[in-house]
Amino acid sequence: MHDSYISAPYILTKLKASQEMVQGMSYWTYTDLFEEPGPPTAPFQGGFGLLNPQGIRKPAFFAYKYLHALQGDSLRTTDPQAMLATQGGNVTAVIWDLEQPDQKVSNRSFYTKPIPASAAAPVQLRVTHLVPNAAYRLEVHRVGYHANDAYSAYIEMGSPKELTAAQIAHLNELTRDLPETDKVVRSGPTGTVEFTVPMNSNDVVLVKLKRSQGGN
Repeated sequence: MHDSYISAPYILTKLKASQEMVQGMSYWTYTDLFEEPGPPTAPFQGGFGLLNPQGIRKPAFFAYKYLHALQGDSLRTTDPQAMLATQGGNVTAVIWDLEQPDQKVSNRSFYTKPIPASAAAPVQLRVTHLVPNAAYRLEVHRVGYHANDAYSAYIEMGSPKELTAAQIAHLNELTRDLPETDKVVRSGPTGTVEFTVPMNSNDVVLVKLKRSQGGN
């Protein structure tokens, strides 16, 4: 499952559950290129890295990238599938929906086939105590099925033993992490912004709400 999009919310769930219990936690490893198992035999073979042997970003990579975006002071939340932070009047949130799939076979049999996501409840966000009647830039990034999901695309290619330069370029293009939402919203007279983020099973979203330059 290390290559699957399901690994991203799984990682975040474990990190969230270990808060205030451990001093630190590290992922093993940064890339699939390390000595213990010997040379990789395929572009995706369930390796432990955040990157595959060709340097293509796996969904797990984005779990840590999104966590890194949580700069400033943590905001306490009782939601077990969310982490929030504020800095300089801006708000950042990482929100996910871990749903363990119905798995009746071994990992290799299960995760070497497409695992489509299903619809999940949307996330309703309400941010208060903002500057009244001000412009904020709302940005949403996502990792999930067919979103920053190189492995599903690789399976749909037929799981080739070797990738061509064009295939590598295509998979890198699919994992550029471009925002799916990038727009300006206004806080209104009460300094409140409300919006809805659609979700599918095992999605992870990074939401950024930042005061626009100029302030109005």
